[in-house]
Amino acid sequence: MYEKTTTLSLLKKISILAWVVVYLIIFAQPVLPDKQPDNIIQCFTCFLKKFSDWTWEQEKRLGKREDPKFITCRRYKRVQAKSGQQVCLYKGANDTYQLVVEGQCPIEYQCKYEPHGQEPNIDSVVDSLNDSFKKK
Repeated sequence: MYEKTTTLSLLKKISILAWVVVYLIIFAQPVLPDKQPDNIIQCFTCFLKKFSDWTWEQEKRLGKREDPKFITCRRYKRVQAKSGQQVCLYKGANDTYQLVVEGQCPIEYQCKYEPHGQEPNIDSVVDSLNDSFKKK
């Protein structure tokens, strides 16, 4: 009975070793990316995450990124182009401006807070829309 247990354990050891060899052969093959330099034959660390590849949440915790602050902007100007689209200019707190091209412009709009901005030229946007409408 002692010999059978050692024989089984020897067979188990051989099968485990065989599976380890198979897995090493399979996973040792390099996975080729879209663009791999010619001088890199086999790179096992090329696909690891770089330290600069932080997620949005990690960058916020590190202080590298802030959530954009949105405020309520009210419609400031509205001009209709020849195509029927409306070009709307919204103004918010501390001279925050947002230019939107839509079919119908709502009275209020959630825009990104960018204080002390310059008022965009709404006439140039309307002119470019009218020019594109003429070409069609």
